[in-house]
Amino acid sequence: MDNELASSWHQGELKVQKRAGTDKRMTEIGPKFIRQFMPQQHRDFFQSLSMIFIGYTDNQSHTYASVLFGVPGFIHSITESELVINTQSSMADFITDNVNIGDRIGLLGIEFDSKRRNRVNGIITDINQKNIKVIVLQSYGNCPKYIQAKTFIPNRYYGQFHTTIGVQLSQTDRQVITGADTFFIASSFNDGRQLNNRGADISHRGGPAGFVSINAKGQLLVDDYVGNGFFNTLGNLLENPITSLLFCDWQQGHALQIRVSSQILWHDDITPKNAALTARQGSATAKTARTLCFTPLKIERLSNGLAYRQAHPSPP
Repeated sequence: MDNELASSWHQGELKVQKRAGTDKRMTEIGPKFIRQFMPQQHRDFFQSLSMIFIGYTDNQSHTYASVLFGVPGFIHSITESELVINTQSSMADFITDNVNIGDRIGLLGIEFDSKRRNRVNGIITDINQKNIKVIVLQSYGNCPKYIQAKTFIPNRYYGQFHTTIGVQLSQTDRQVITGADTFFIASSFNDGRQLNNRGADISHRGGPAGFVSINAKGQLLVDDYVGNGFFNTLGNLLENPITSLLFCDWQQGHALQIRVSSQILWHDDITPKNAALTARQGSATAKTARTLCFTPLKIERLSNGLAYRQAHPSPP
């Protein structure tokens, strides 16, 4: 196989890995950990889910983070390298007209109660009114670190959709964001080369409620906790800073999709300007090497968009 085709990482990921000091370890780990097929336990896992998070790029080249819903079995693994997903139940935002055959998408499955999560980056090979078929380009698991345990019940108001759009965060938006213990980032990188590590991706971020703060400029600040060292998301953000955040209000059954411009603030070269940008009470910046700064560009409020709600508050 061509070495270029076999590469696990694109240039943005390699730059961040080198800056963070994980590059040598990732050179060895990448080919072993990232596969072009799903092991049986991953196939079983995806087929057992009742929701799956998706990152995709629409016809206007805007990247979105979304979630699709169903009953277990709405995702079907027909082979070790193919998934068929019923796309009929979403937050009222995702329709098959948003994507095309040949598009690269990212998929993330999470079991919040067991804290299992697995990822697939793939390419759409077929679309109809009910389903999309995806061929796996990259498949790998993620550790349970930072996943906040939750159990869900059906949201009886799901389907009573209402959407509003804004450019500034409302007080309710701020409460959802600063009270969140989980959000999702859809990012993308595509330079036109048909390599497995191009396209859209979606990742999970979690922490104690309040781990996302908002500064006086209305920018979202998130300390980047120590993770697997892959830096898939940060590598994409380095090359393409326009990205999408998804905050799910599991208590009320609503969601926020926020298109943002992103910036990676490294603590070892914080300037006085950046120091003022990141300063906040109770900051954990001393324990992390980076802070992610997101400037909102467009805010979509999706009322009753979640098919499931949290059964009870998260444990401490």
